[in-house]
Amino acid sequence: MAALRPLLLLTRPEPASRAFWDALPETARASVDLLTNPLISIHVTGPLPDLTGFKRLIFTSANGLDAFRTLGGAPNSIPSIAVGENTAATAAAQGFEVEMAGGNADRLVAFVQEKGYQGPLLHVRGEVSIGDVAQRLTDAGVTTVESILYEQRLEGLIGETQEALSQDRTTIAPVFSRRTARQLRGESEGQGGMVFAAISQSVADALPADAAPRTRIAKTPNRAGMVELVADMIADTAKLERPAIEL
Repeated sequence: MAALRPLLLLTRPEPASRAFWDALPETARASVDLLTNPLISIHVTGPLPDLTGFKRLIFTSANGLDAFRTLGGAPNSIPSIAVGENTAATAAAQGFEVEMAGGNADRLVAFVQEKGYQGPLLHVRGEVSIGDVAQRLTDAGVTTVESILYEQRLEGLIGETQEALSQDRTTIAPVFSRRTARQLRGESEGQGGMVFAAISQSVADALPADAAPRTRIAKTPNRAGMVELVADMIADTAKLERPAIEL
């Protein structure tokens, strides 16, 4: 009987999971069975604030962009700053005038200061956010206001997912945030066949205590780094034959 192929478990909200799947090389996608089970769901709450007087918008996720647009926010009404390349690309595709700040909260705060931007700025974010961007910028003399436009609600693994995970095959689980890591830690208890691809050491530290030998960390803390890592893990797990180099 042929061995079952490995599973790739994607736990980000549906649009982000789909974008990550599409970014994987075709050979990787052809070598695993995809299982999508978001552990965090996005719920737009609003309201959209009065934008009068703000010099720039700050977006630290594509979810913030989507919530802003859903609530009637117009692109190019105010120049914007995106935390990283993926958020910047999403903003540009939606018609925003956008600059990319470098990939994380620390670089974003430094970017604003290096550019000499003056406030007030508006940080569009979810109920749960890391990096304390608005407070740090305000403390540095650049007045920044927060606008919480959406909630991130924790979800569990559905029955179909649990059944698939009970099968005798390896499951590769990319993990992009500490909150998702903690949720996955509780939901995947006892799943010794699960291996993890963590976007950073901080995220890896939030996984199960016994997961360290089964966890690899991306070389760079962004989608490109995770795509490279997950593709390598799929190749290793599925024992793909790499084409020989012809001399």
